[in-house]
Amino acid sequence: MAAVICSRSKLEAGRNYHLQLIVDDTIGTLYVDGVALNVRMYERPGESLSIFATDGVVEVRNVSIARGLKEV
Repeated sequence: MAAVICSRSKLEAGRNYHLQLIVDDTIGTLYVDGVALNVRMYERPGESLSIFATDGVVEVRNVSIARGLKEV
């Protein structure tokens, strides 16, 4: 079985992305334009959030941070 590599696996310069990070106890889910990346954390990471770019520039706009999920 051959592995399939997505051609859009890298972020494109000059494009806007919608990011959403949800942390629920030891599980973190980062959504990038609706595509999810999950991680299990074995230590509590603290209460700070950092966003950075390697070999590039990042611009962050329209940021909001909430404690707890909205009830529907």
